[in-house]
Amino acid sequence: MLEETLMNHVKKISHQNDMANKTQMIVRGCVDFFSFQRASLFSYSCLTGMGEGICACTSEDIFSLHNVKENIHDIYPIHQAVINNQPIYLTIQHTKSSIPAKYVKRFALSSLAIIPIIVNDMVIGLVLVDPIHADEPVTKNDLMKLSHYLKLAASSTIDFASPTYLLSKREVEVLQYLANGLGIKQMAPKMRVSEYTVRDHISSAIRKLGVTHRTEAVAVALRQKMIM
Repeated sequence: MLEETLMNHVKKISHQNDMANKTQMIVRGCVDFFSFQRASLFSYSCLTGMGEGICACTSEDIFSLHNVKENIHDIYPIHQAVINNQPIYLTIQHTKSSIPAKYVKRFALSSLAIIPIIVNDMVIGLVLVDPIHADEPVTKNDLMKLSHYLKLAASSTIDFASPTYLLSKREVEVLQYLANGLGIKQMAPKMRVSEYTVRDHISSAIRKLGVTHRTEAVAVALRQKMIM
């Protein structure tokens, strides 16, 4: 169980109305309540594989990471953390050999922990944290506690009536194909499922989004930035 002071912090996050304040409080919690000198928050799209920087926090400052955007699939340890839904700890040697050199240099990275943020069994983001003492390994217990905190904090920021987090990966996928102009017959072989299954995914997405037809569903998904 997380300590009472940390749980109170999660409650404060949930009471914030401004999303920028919420995200800053989430990363601030990683530094204030755990043994990390810096925490960096990224969003993640399971459809595109892209990770986009939001903000980072140290004990002295909070700064934007909006100019950082990478395909997570190209960075092996981060990709592994995301696809396995499990935190990963990298030693100094592993960080320097597996994280792009431009980021190692820019942020003076040493050892690093990667924690996916999971809501409704879906990775919606990730946090990278730098231990205070680079030569002291982060324990599995530390990683699991931080992972639990991030899951609670992220869940507290999400309106679960929001369609962005109600749709499954497959439902988002069919909406993207619809937006790209594909029909059911074209989607089925791409998704390796039957046409009936494709129809079921479309019908389910329409129902969850509270609309009446495919065009409306695509419009809502585009507006919610679920698809491109």
